[in-house]
Amino acid sequence: MSVRNIIERLGDLPSLPPIYERVRETLDDPDGSLETAARLIETDPAMTARLLRVANSALYGLSAKVDSVPRALTIIGVTETHHLVLATSLVSVFRDLPLGLVSMRSFWEHGIACGIAARLIARQGGQGSPEHAYLAGLLHDIGRLPLYILEPLDMGAALQAHRERQGHLHDLERQYLGTTHAEIGEALLEHWRIPEVFRAAAAGHHAPSRDQPPTPETAAAHVADLIVNSLRLGTSGTRWVPTLDNQAWRLTGLDIGHLPAIVETTIRTTRDVTSAFLES
Repeated sequence: MSVRNIIERLGDLPSLPPIYERVRETLDDPDGSLETAARLIETDPAMTARLLRVANSALYGLSAKVDSVPRALTIIGVTETHHLVLATSLVSVFRDLPLGLVSMRSFWEHGIACGIAARLIARQGGQGSPEHAYLAGLLHDIGRLPLYILEPLDMGAALQAHRERQGHLHDLERQYLGTTHAEIGEALLEHWRIPEVFRAAAAGHHAPSRDQPPTPETAAAHVADLIVNSLRLGTSGTRWVPTLDNQAWRLTGLDIGHLPAIVETTIRTTRDVTSAFLES
């Protein structure tokens, strides 16, 4: 098994919906507007419903209910609109696929919780973009989906070995598949033309300092992953809390005193946001 072999088969996975590409092009266009993006989103009833549920969830904590897409986009802004449309697109594409090895709901709950925690970390520590940190946290384990879907036998063996306490799952992936979800996640996000800041977080969230100083968003995703695994909010398969990278911790700008509030808010927010994303 090789990274190249799996990467060559990424085209076998579901594609991001055309509506996401059209909204992204609109938001990237200097002449585009939120109004145009809103009209595009409203052509997809399922995306419209999910976007409004998430916009009204505890993720944004709006003071009054938002009942229209243009109003929601105006409040959350261009960057958050792009991230929200990407997130809702990914969840809708992969929500009902039968992984067999882990619950898809549990997978997304873990990612959503990591996104929430990473955004809180970026805000509290004052390092990096909270909006980018959120999406970096949400997408950090995305590489496990191709491994579960395309290589269920080898990934199942790695998962069983992990459950028997033979090692951390990301190390066992290397042993059984010749690659890891971090490498595949980076390749998958590149395949989807997702910006570098998120590819770096997917690639480096287990060992942020291995090759170069991590970005603040990668550091936030790394620490968020440890927090969420310790809280057991969903799972992408991991049963143990990974090892803390000290450089990444320092880069977040946090101190220990920030953690109780981050933990409390992550726990309080995750269930509501997960339901908003995953309701039919």
